[in-house]
Amino acid sequence: MRLVTLSDLHLSRYGETGTWSQREDETGWETLHTWQRWTIEGSRDKKNRPEKLRLVDPGHVVHKVKSWPRKNDDKAIGAMLSLAMERHLTSAEALIQRQPTTEDLGSMLRVDPVNTNLLFIRLLGDILPLEPDLIAITGDVTDNGFGYTLVEHYFKPWIERGRLLVIPGNHDTYDMFPRRGRRKRANAKEERYRQFADIVGMKTQPCGAWFTRVGDIAAVGLSSCKPPLTPLSASGEVTGDQLSWLGELRNNPDFRDARLRIGMVHHHLLRMPFELGKRSPIEMGIRLRNAPEVMEACRDAGIDMVFNGHRHHGYIVQLPGHPMVISSPSSTLGCKSTDLEYVWTTDLSRARPHPELCRLTSVTERKSKGRSRALVGR
Repeated sequence: MRLVTLSDLHLSRYGETGTWSQREDETGWETLHTWQRWTIEGSRDKKNRPEKLRLVDPGHVVHKVKSWPRKNDDKAIGAMLSLAMERHLTSAEALIQRQPTTEDLGSMLRVDPVNTNLLFIRLLGDILPLEPDLIAITGDVTDNGFGYTLVEHYFKPWIERGRLLVIPGNHDTYDMFPRRGRRKRANAKEERYRQFADIVGMKTQPCGAWFTRVGDIAAVGLSSCKPPLTPLSASGEVTGDQLSWLGELRNNPDFRDARLRIGMVHHHLLRMPFELGKRSPIEMGIRLRNAPEVMEACRDAGIDMVFNGHRHHGYIVQLPGHPMVISSPSSTLGCKSTDLEYVWTTDLSRARPHPELCRLTSVTERKSKGRSRALVGR
């Protein structure tokens, strides 16, 4: 049984990453141009002079705000229109209706090399030929709560057979920025993830965890997406009721009698002690706040392997007397430690399974500047 582990896809409406805001201030803006339900709007100062331009998508989300030049504004409006046309082609809906050819995908990535929707389509060209029996995604399926439909569409055969395992990440469930409406956005994100989990078939327990059996393999998913109290933090925590549930799971024959038991959690169990050729990364704002307790609970439950994502770093650590820990890089944006593009594949049928690095061969030439390091709070 071949397992392919993915993580940190960061899918979104149009493949864009980073913060976004819902259009809330409707007054004071005039429509200057419309295209395919995208609008370019302008605002004026108290003396009725051009002040700001903004690009708003069909979902009323503001994509870009810039100064409105008082002369020769056609160029500025044209740049906004070009961005709208570019993002329209990379929407989840467009990529479902028509999957780009290899040539078209290469051209689109040369224009937008960090577009995660396009990078996901590119990823499919590497992992689908592997014909995995099981696909696991260790969180941050989306960057801002949108884009699940891409997974639902392209992984439909695995969903129908109960062979897609998913847990949430911080980007799927909460907003680290202390902006107005933060709680409302978090609630909306959580609801969208719950709907996605239902479609995938993840029967989540009231505590937030899940357990499933695939052949002679037992799989457990833990949610580490308990928001921190500190603003601008993307840290996480596995709640105590999940750990208690995991302790009781040992009494379940389907779990106890499994030949191999694997676990999934988004935030990393082990601190990153290194980053190749660079200083050690700061852990405080992105750590798993109760990592020792989670590791002990996994060990006591008899879990053999734990997969995590979150940091966009790939590594494998086997501590004596503890589960093997496998950290996955971002499957779309690459590995921060080495700048390699790969996923972990594991032959679970072996007596002692060990993940193997599978390089992505369909990598299109991309600019290194502003890659995954442009993403905040991983």
